[in-house]
Amino acid sequence: MKTILLTGACALLLAGCGSTGSSIGNLIAFNSPTAPPPTDMTKRIDKVDCPVVDVLEGGGHMQIGSGSGLRQQFTIGDTSRECTVVNGQISIRVGVSGRVVAGPAGGPGSFTIPIRVGIRREDNQQIVTSKVFTVPASIPAGSSSSTFAFVSDPVTVPFTREEANEDYMVVVGIAKK
Repeated sequence: MKTILLTGACALLLAGCGSTGSSIGNLIAFNSPTAPPPTDMTKRIDKVDCPVVDVLEGGGHMQIGSGSGLRQQFTIGDTSRECTVVNGQISIRVGVSGRVVAGPAGGPGSFTIPIRVGIRREDNQQIVTSKVFTVPASIPAGSSSSTFAFVSDPVTVPFTREEANEDYMVVVGIAKK
């Protein structure tokens, strides 16, 4: 009988240790009668107006060769972006799609397209950060054109306010060599 009572008392004591607000449990776990407030290691902001994407003037297309020596032409068609804000930084992923066309001197094959993704501050029109991504493209045998698409690694800039579209603009273009 003593064993049953002792087992029951231990079970009640242990149950109290794990319950929320238990001062005994807090004393054991935190050496204090109260638990510390939970820490949020990744402060996330759910509402942000993502900056608009603009194709740089002259950066929407590129030709390799010219005239009858034209081998390929690359053209940016559509763009998109996705923004998240964590720990005071806006992280922007940019999507770019387009078309590659074989010229008179070109044909099917694999190519790389240098796509530049940058973030420009709107108050002074200065580029804050910029990176060139090498995007693969190919024209299959029997065809004279194809499409390409990619999504960039996140590009980050400081978060200043919810209306980030008024502070920054995403700029993309085919990087000329």
